[in-house]
Amino acid sequence: MDTNTKKGYDLINRRCKQWVNEEEVRHVWMKGLEEALQIDLDAERAKRDSSYNNVIIEFKGPGLFKGNETSPKFIEATEGRLLKYIQRLAAEQGMDEKDYIGIAIDGDHVGFAQVQEGKIIHQPLMPFSIITFQMVVDALKANFRRAITSENLAEDFGHLSTTGREFMQVLSDALEDALGQSGNRKIKMLFEEWATLYGQAADLSIQQRKKISGSLGFDFNGPAYIDLPAKLFVTHTFHSLLMKLIAAEIVAAHGMASSASLIHELLAIDNNEALIAALRADVEHGGFFNAVGLHGFVEEAIFSWYLDAASKRTVRSSLCLAIRTLLAQLSVYRFDTIKKAGRSRDVLRDFYQDLVPEGLRKSLGEFYTPDWLVEHAVAKLGYNDAKWLAARLLDPTCGSGSFLLEAIEQKRRAALAAGWNADRTVEMLTTTIWGFDLNPLAVQSSRVNFLIAIADLLQQCKGKDVEIPVLLADAVYSPAPPPDGDQTVIEYSIGSEHANLQVVLPTELVRDRVLLDQVFQLMGMEVENDTEYPAVAKEMIKSGVLSKAQSDEWQVHLKETYDQVLALHRQNWNGIWFRIVRNFFWSATAGQFDAIVGNPPWVRWSNLPEAYRNRAKPTCEKYAIFSDTKFHGGNELDISAMITYTTADKWLVEGGRLVFIITQTVFQSPSSQGFRRFRINVTDRLVPLSVDDMKDLKPFPDAANKTAVAMFTKKIQGVTAYPLDYRVWFGKPKSDSAGNPKKGRGGLPQRLKAIDPRLHRSDVLGLVDVIQMEANPVSDTMEGAPWAVMKPGHFAAYKSLFGPSTWVNGRKGITTDLNGVYFVEVIDSNSADKTVKIRTRPQEGKTDLGKPRDFWVEADSLYPLAKGAGDLHPCYFLPENNLYTFVPNKGINRASLDIAAVSYSTHTNPKTFNFFKAYEFFLESRSTFRTRMKGAPFFSIYNVGDYTFSPYKVVWAEMTGDFAAAVVASGVVPGYGSRVYVPDHKLYFADFKEPEPAYFLCGLLHSEIVKEMIEAHNVATNMGDIFKHVSLPLFDPLNSAHTDLANLVKQAHGEHDAEIRSRTVIKVRNSAAKLIEEEIMQRNQSIC
Repeated sequence: MDTNTKKGYDLINRRCKQWVNEEEVRHVWMKGLEEALQIDLDAERAKRDSSYNNVIIEFKGPGLFKGNETSPKFIEATEGRLLKYIQRLAAEQGMDEKDYIGIAIDGDHVGFAQVQEGKIIHQPLMPFSIITFQMVVDALKANFRRAITSENLAEDFGHLSTTGREFMQVLSDALEDALGQSGNRKIKMLFEEWATLYGQAADLSIQQRKKISGSLGFDFNGPAYIDLPAKLFVTHTFHSLLMKLIAAEIVAAHGMASSASLIHELLAIDNNEALIAALRADVEHGGFFNAVGLHGFVEEAIFSWYLDAASKRTVRSSLCLAIRTLLAQLSVYRFDTIKKAGRSRDVLRDFYQDLVPEGLRKSLGEFYTPDWLVEHAVAKLGYNDAKWLAARLLDPTCGSGSFLLEAIEQKRRAALAAGWNADRTVEMLTTTIWGFDLNPLAVQSSRVNFLIAIADLLQQCKGKDVEIPVLLADAVYSPAPPPDGDQTVIEYSIGSEHANLQVVLPTELVRDRVLLDQVFQLMGMEVENDTEYPAVAKEMIKSGVLSKAQSDEWQVHLKETYDQVLALHRQNWNGIWFRIVRNFFWSATAGQFDAIVGNPPWVRWSNLPEAYRNRAKPTCEKYAIFSDTKFHGGNELDISAMITYTTADKWLVEGGRLVFIITQTVFQSPSSQGFRRFRINVTDRLVPLSVDDMKDLKPFPDAANKTAVAMFTKKIQGVTAYPLDYRVWFGKPKSDSAGNPKKGRGGLPQRLKAIDPRLHRSDVLGLVDVIQMEANPVSDTMEGAPWAVMKPGHFAAYKSLFGPSTWVNGRKGITTDLNGVYFVEVIDSNSADKTVKIRTRPQEGKTDLGKPRDFWVEADSLYPLAKGAGDLHPCYFLPENNLYTFVPNKGINRASLDIAAVSYSTHTNPKTFNFFKAYEFFLESRSTFRTRMKGAPFFSIYNVGDYTFSPYKVVWAEMTGDFAAAVVASGVVPGYGSRVYVPDHKLYFADFKEPEPAYFLCGLLHSEIVKEMIEAHNVATNMGDIFKHVSLPLFDPLNSAHTDLANLVKQAHGEHDAEIRSRTVIKVRNSAAKLIEEEIMQRNQSIC
């Protein structure tokens, strides 16, 4: 609360005992409000030209309401005065009656009201207090009832708001207090459970963590090592409570509840213990929602921990004040019409993105999908109205529910066109649109969004029992039995290593949703009563939940599961686990879906929590989607690839359609070879139908991902029909102020990349060029081969050149894992003793090596360095910097490493050895050294062999937007003389002993056909062994066309004038094109 508001309250509080009539109540209140707002208010009701004229206050004499909403004076104030004023003003100003705020004050009590459908609807009377005064001040500041928009929510409850910041600080202090207690460990166990499964932020530096922590706006005074998880836990708790309160007000505002406002009912509770009890019963246990037939709406128990923290009196006092302040701020909102935030439908998603800093969301893999991209993915299904009405749709990683909202919109449109009534439409929506998510906050967000989307329909079918099918469930590791499975028991692990529930249930029970719910409900109640299982079994038979035969047959498994939950209950994990188990197993009864649509998380395998990796790995291995190549990133596969397989297997109906927004690299990178096999199981196949490649755009404002929208179907023994429909999206060319096209690198037009996430699909389609291409696997014999994406017909024309090369290989440059040590400048030399003075470059990597340092080392330890793409141009090599590198070992086999150990010691090359010793700690900490070079000298490097020292190398960059190659030979090491260039790991190369074959190959690589082939099947950031799938003609020294091309390329390398060289390169391209075309013709003829 700000200082002026406190002054205004104190002014009224001092003088309230002196007032004796209505005029004095009005005068004192107006003075207090003017003090709080720092403005002059008009106290004359008849005058309505104030800037605060959407808030109308009706005053009555002291205590005339008698604290009773049925008192004559309160009825007079609301029905006799406020109703008439609001209706008259609405007619005069052309505004909706519902936008006005009416307030009745008698000095002792305050009552809020609004007009709906010609009637005045009032909230419970609240005693005058600092909270109710704050509510009036907030209403006047708001001017009229605020809309539920992400901007308004961020302003009132975000980290920059007083209400949000102070509430989260109270929660943070309560969490710190609970974690430090030695008694009841429930909150500590809940936090550890959440942190292990949901709160692990990956790939954040110390600086990033500090920046994120500072931006959250509140402090955590507990252990520093859990600072960020604790703050995220607090933020999620706050967001969760706010969402539930919003949902309750939506229910009330649409006339579905007996109460006109849960918020005002809670504000009317003076006693702190009673307020906590009401929150527990109505909000966190879902009582308010259950009463209106909205079942299972609030089920997660993790974020209700603050109620347990409130058992401590000091915590309860500060927490209840923060809760009342939050409720007061929320009370000025209008909930009957959820207005859009700009053009966005997913208000809660946008608010969450404001609440949680971008860097933290990225580390958690939380990239929320822009509305236009959601629209496009759903439109890919190609459904007509009849299909929309019938189709069952699932988003298995639904997040806040954006895809579900789009599906609801499409189904509602179709239902309206078909003339369906509200009851039939609600029934269809709540049985055909499903969402899963593993994060409890996402599940609650999605349920609230689902409610918002159908609230107007529910208003028309009051009393209807509804359950929104958005579940806490895992899309990868699920208890859902395979559709054709014959196992009699389902075993499933839930929770982290702290809870580690090993649930064992009969398959027959798992598949019967109604019976499963009844069993869990009864077992849950008996756990709360601390009942042993034998008595529980008798109760299930007695109540008719199970027959005696069922109880006897299932006793072993039910007892095993029940006893585990009972043990957790006795550790004070009350009221949690059967609700959680119920959700997970509900997914097992979901059945199969006609459509699966969504944006699964783009998180690397190694960034998943270890406990989850261990649990999910057998499932992933079942689908064989890890790469065959050990060090090609097979263990770094994106989890979205796994989700594609698991969801298609368990939930996609035969012939159904799956549309996912996934990373485009799964179609071309070596680590995704297993994914491209498209084998779900022995019989079912995942069959690609089309791909929209958006990697040249930036659809996500907070991420530079290689986005693709891929559509698949599932077929028994299905075969993919190649060439595949493949569309590449480019932004329209940019223009300058005069309308002239802007030029970029290589004279190519600059194109739009970033797409405004607030746009609709129809707007975006006007900003892009969509080019029709086709995709084909580069090999007919290699299962899971990368796709070549080319213009229609080109793959067939060049197919004879696709295949493994028999005479040349691509090699990777050296891997040091600590370039700041190995890549150095030479700043002085001593030719007499062949030593050089070097300077380190700590800025080269992420490791903090301190400031640059100078050392004298033996000159023969160094080689000239070819560092990266900036050193390469078509048929020309020019280093951007004169750098040198240490190559202490000449190979990675045992013999080479033994020689290196002898070559660098206190006796041999001692200066270089002492240099290495200065960085020994950092050298021994390198990832590649620790994992792949055990037992090697601590200074050894990787990816080195005889080929590294070949005199001629054709070099190209691993990461490139425009493929180019050059021949690299030798440079000069000061104090030593001529030495071959050694490429860094960001470069690949082919090694040669003679120059002519090298220049010839370099020329062929600049043929437009070869360049297109290379770029067509390689990820632009991973141009590795380009000869793995491209077979070019071998150099023939007796063929004049071959030698002529080699000479032209050599000439280009010697020409330092860029303009003259470019003309030579054109000749190279033309000569190479002629050779390639002749080669294709010869190969095609030999096939015929």
